Amino acid sequence: MLLKELVSLPIYANAKVVAGMDGMTNSVQSVNIMDAPDIIHYLKPQELLLTTGYAMKDHPEALLSLVTNMAKVGCAGLAIKTKRFLQEVPADVLQCAEKLQFPIIELSLDQSLGDIANYSLSHILEKRTDELNYALTTHKQFSQMIMQGKSTEDVIEALSILIASPVMLMNQHAGLLFRSSSMTESLYGALPPELYAKAAAVSPHGSFTMELPQAFAASTSYFTAELHPIVTFQLEGFLLALTSDSDQQLSNLTKHAMEQAVNVIGLELMKRQAVKERSRRYKNEFFSDFVDGLITSEQELLHRSKNYDLLNHPVYVSVVAKRDTSFDLLRPSSALETDGRFISERDRHYNLLKSEFSKLDLRFVLFTKNDYFCFLIALHASQDVAEGKESKFLEQLKQMVSSLSMVHNIPISIGIGNPVSKLSDVPLSYKEAIEALQTGYDARKKQFVQPYHAKNFSNLLRMIPKEELKEYYEETFKDLLSIEGKERSDLLKTLSTFYDTHCQLAETAKQLFVHRNTVTYRLEKCERLTGRDLRDPVESLRFRTAFSMESLFAAE
Repeated sequence: MLLKELVSLPIYANAKVVAGMDGMTNSVQSVNIMDAPDIIHYLKPQELLLTTGYAMKDHPEALLSLVTNMAKVGCAGLAIKTKRFLQEVPADVLQCAEKLQFPIIELSLDQSLGDIANYSLSHILEKRTDELNYALTTHKQFSQMIMQGKSTEDVIEALSILIASPVMLMNQHAGLLFRSSSMTESLYGALPPELYAKAAAVSPHGSFTMELPQAFAASTSYFTAELHPIVTFQLEGFLLALTSDSDQQLSNLTKHAMEQAVNVIGLELMKRQAVKERSRRYKNEFFSDFVDGLITSEQELLHRSKNYDLLNHPVYVSVVAKRDTSFDLLRPSSALETDGRFISERDRHYNLLKSEFSKLDLRFVLFTKNDYFCFLIALHASQDVAEGKESKFLEQLKQMVSSLSMVHNIPISIGIGNPVSKLSDVPLSYKEAIEALQTGYDARKKQFVQPYHAKNFSNLLRMIPKEELKEYYEETFKDLLSIEGKERSDLLKTLSTFYDTHCQLAETAKQLFVHRNTVTYRLEKCERLTGRDLRDPVESLRFRTAFSMESLFAAE
């Protein structure tokens, strides 16, 4: 309760505030009596001290020190029984208290300090009991509304009526989710911008009271805003109420009502989250079974996929997104998997990705599998997701990656599979998207969009150890590699051109600018040295493969 409320009780009838009148709105939580010289060490914030000043009757400077230190501690005020040991409070003490806005109250000799303390504490406890009963009653009212099937919006409306104040629910980014009917459009539009800045900076572990700008208060009669965070396993948002309370007791009841509303709304959000998580788990299990080949019958596929509107689309494309793990090198992966904060962060990423992807005006379903966010996109036949300079789809994805990094500080990369015409072929598109993503990482890229490219022959050769490639190459050409200088170069060049021209002697001679007989002579020498028939299909494939390896050796 406020100090001015306490002093208005009958037992303080003849008391007089002699300094620090501006501090009479200080909150009083307890009352203490002391006359010890080291009294300051035993005082607590929001405590009113009753004293006769006996310990300081011969040391007036000690009273000045006491007032200064009590103000630093955050005590509610000092009540001195004068005309006994201290005839009056020294002028320098009054001047200091006035400067510090610290109340000093002169008590009359009519009542003992013990009676004043007991009466004051009894009244404070009575008020606390009333507040507790109010909180319990309010919590019961809101809880019954939820149990009866009422919505969160109904709870907010009931809270607004109960505290006679406009109320609104905001998300964690201070965006409006719902406002009570008393929070009119004009009132909502006039809310000062600094209110949103304060909301975004409020700690999830405590409420906050903000004084509103004078211009806003003068035009609306609302002087303060109460902000209470709503927390489940993460910060969900804020409950905000505009108040015109000048009576701190009424303000305390407002806070209690908001606290109970926040508790009930938080429990309701946790229930919704549990339902959403269960639904998401079923969805992810379906997708995992689907792409892993565990759905073996078409009937089962049709039955399980109809819940996600995946049937009867002409084209399907898989897009896989993943947070760039290079940004988590300072944190072990085991910690990432077991830390509840990581789960909360992953859920935030899920919602942001879903929100950003929704802007692309594509029909999609978002799944998660391991560390991947998997988008299965259903397209019309006219929609194009092919790679190229004119691909709007690729540009949109690149802009989304850039936006997530710059605006939300989420570094992600994306892999895209090829379109497929049948739902049953989606696992192939998914595996291509995973492979495309891994290709980008293998190239040490970050925050990229990588479409799938089918592997060419050189890609396949790169998968074979270099030692085995060299052994194959040397075994194929045998004694050709032992010849030095221009002769070896001419023989290998002739043999390579011979296969490039599909074994046409005339065309080979034309491209080498030599006579046909020269080509024949060189090819016959190649056959003698290698011991292989150059026109045999098996040997031809061997030679072509060996020539394909040369570019890999040159890259070294």
